[in-house]
Amino acid sequence: MDGLRETSQMIQPDLWGAGLKTLAMLCIVIGVLILVLFLMKRFLYLRNGSAQGQLIKMLSSYHVTPKERIALIDVAGEKLVIGITPENITCLAKIAKSEALERIEGVKPLQAGRGLFEKLLTSSLKGKGRSTER
Repeated sequence: MDGLRETSQMIQPDLWGAGLKTLAMLCIVIGVLILVLFLMKRFLYLRNGSAQGQLIKMLSSYHVTPKERIALIDVAGEKLVIGITPENITCLAKIAKSEALERIEGVKPLQAGRGLFEKLLTSSLKGKGRSTER
């Protein structure tokens, strides 16, 4: 009976070691996943004419509903207004007036990664800069 008790105490697994190994492996897997997603975003989703020689550039976009939007695009130098829905894409107009083209050329195109969060952050930082100068 004492022999059974002694062997059962010697065979107990090291739970802390196993838990730390599991946690370390989980951290490695999550780190690799984040790295792969970052690289996919960086290299596969180049948008808005950021790559050299790209013929199609999105100049502006307006969301009509969550799944529908109107976009102004430049295709090889021609400006087109298109409607985008989940089912199809429709050319709404081709801009040919010189006054409209001059206004469009005067506006900077959309830049990837320039969203609402960045605008809010920039405006809040500018606001803090003014309040510290007082």
